[in-house]
Amino acid sequence: MTETNLADRLSAALGINHEALPIMAEMDPIISVEFATMAEAVRDSNALDAKQQALVNLALNSAVVHLNAEMVRAYIAAALREGATSGEIREVLQLTSVLGVHGTLPGALILTDAEGGLESMRSNASPERCERAEASQAAFEAQRGPMTPAWQAATYHVPLLVEAYAGFSGVPWNTSHLSSKMKELIYIAIDLLPQHTHMEGTRVHMKKARSHGASEDEITSILQMIALIGVQTHMLALPILKEELEKIGM
Repeated sequence: MTETNLADRLSAALGINHEALPIMAEMDPIISVEFATMAEAVRDSNALDAKQQALVNLALNSAVVHLNAEMVRAYIAAALREGATSGEIREVLQLTSVLGVHGTLPGALILTDAEGGLESMRSNASPERCERAEASQAAFEAQRGPMTPAWQAATYHVPLLVEAYAGFSGVPWNTSHLSSKMKELIYIAIDLLPQHTHMEGTRVHMKKARSHGASEDEITSILQMIALIGVQTHMLALPILKEELEKIGM
């Protein structure tokens, strides 16, 4: 297989055009062939259509724990090419941007543990603090539904943030460019990024995705797609290696 054919194979398997792919094919054809085979397996068994795959990949690459600008551009272009609207893309970004708060929740749980746990805190907190937490929970649940224990803990420590976050995270649920099922699949994808792996959130959103009609094949498609971001190590580093080798005449 020529370098050009291999680069085209990589591009087709990932569903994007990217200038690093020909360099991958040139600099490390062995890993490129093996990755292309893996990416094709994920693509060919995927229960999502090409547009949905591009939108999931946009979420993975625009999440705050990853932020790969080149891949964001590539998957926005791919999504538009597959028929995505500006509204659908904006909703993906709105859904993905909630990930920042997942640094807040573990901290709230640690603070809660220091007070003996959630039930102990509820029993021992001042009436004013309990009343404030209850109001915060009610405001949240009015927009986002039942709280997890982590969110309940947060109402005692950062009630104003909890209320404000309900409004912020509720924005993409007040429009309907994407289906509710697709929104939950986006949440599953970003919760399981290897830099993050938020298990509690994943369980919640898998359950909600199923309630909105997601099949097990669609959910496992998300799981497989996440595995493909590992190739970005090569896409980032091999062009740099080529440049540095050329500088020293190798």
